Amino acid sequence: MERVSLALMSLPVWGRIVLIAFLFLGIVGGSGRAGATPEVPSRVYTSLGFTEHTLATPAGELVYYEAGSGPPLVFLHGIGGGASSWTWSKIAPAFTGDYRVVVADWVGWGASEHPARYQLFDDYVGQLDALLTEIGEPATLVTQTAAAGFAAELAETQPDRVSGIVFMTPSGGIEFGENVTDPFFAATFTPIASTEGVNRAFYELVFHRPEFIRFFFTGTGYADPAAVGDDMVDAFTASAQQPNASYAALPFLAGRVSYDFASYLEDIDVPAAIMWGAQEQEIGPEVRDGLAALRPDVPLVLIPRSSLNFELERPAETIEALKIVLATLTASPA
Repeated sequence: MERVSLALMSLPVWGRIVLIAFLFLGIVGGSGRAGATPEVPSRVYTSLGFTEHTLATPAGELVYYEAGSGPPLVFLHGIGGGASSWTWSKIAPAFTGDYRVVVADWVGWGASEHPARYQLFDDYVGQLDALLTEIGEPATLVTQTAAAGFAAELAETQPDRVSGIVFMTPSGGIEFGENVTDPFFAATFTPIASTEGVNRAFYELVFHRPEFIRFFFTGTGYADPAAVGDDMVDAFTASAQQPNASYAALPFLAGRVSYDFASYLEDIDVPAAIMWGAQEQEIGPEVRDGLAALRPDVPLVLIPRSSLNFELERPAETIEALKIVLATLTASPA
């Protein structure tokens, strides 16, 4: 108790107010976790014709799903709370007729091992290195949000192993040298997520609650809040409630995996393209347009009537656009 009290006192005043408020809400509304741990949502791939595999990596055991034949196409999800490869479940099966499709859960997320240690930037790059070694031939990578930097880092150091990258709403939390974390979030959630002794309890009270996940997607993830379905909220909640899920989520919330994507895009030397929801506002059109101006040779494709999670909000449109993008990458000079 003394350790927790000291941790609380180390927070700024705003952080203490927010933490106390959410502690109260957690006591009144319940912890957000009831009964047994829910089934991992990404295992839906086994019912979609994919085979589940487990791979040892330096960060822990990684689970991935594979189907189809042809050149490897690897889908890499972002690392926001409750994330998993389930986010590709409406997209990835459409490509198994032309590609060897691999859909991975990062360590600490989805069905992969959840070790009681924080997952940092180099851990993700190491996992991707191990996955591409297992695949055994150059692959095209489709990345979501923060996963863009992990793929770009590996492509920068080992370009012969990456045949192309599609960056879907790429962001590392630092844009063109500036930290773009919301000021209120930076003054409250960031210090709480960084404070040992209260951070993991706070995660369980807030970030794995279905109410919070629905709030995020209706406010940021979707252009049309009414389109946010219970299946999506349930899937993200189930992933967020896996034991030790906080160890992967907290470094992201604390800004410990932040990077500047623009610096990677400037130097990227493999065929690449960017996809973005036309109505996305969280990262912002200024960043989107700035990236397009930085590398006008990298195609920018907008998905209409969608926001941050267009792969879920507009799966049919995303599939058709991605098919065109992949054909463009194949035709691009190395």
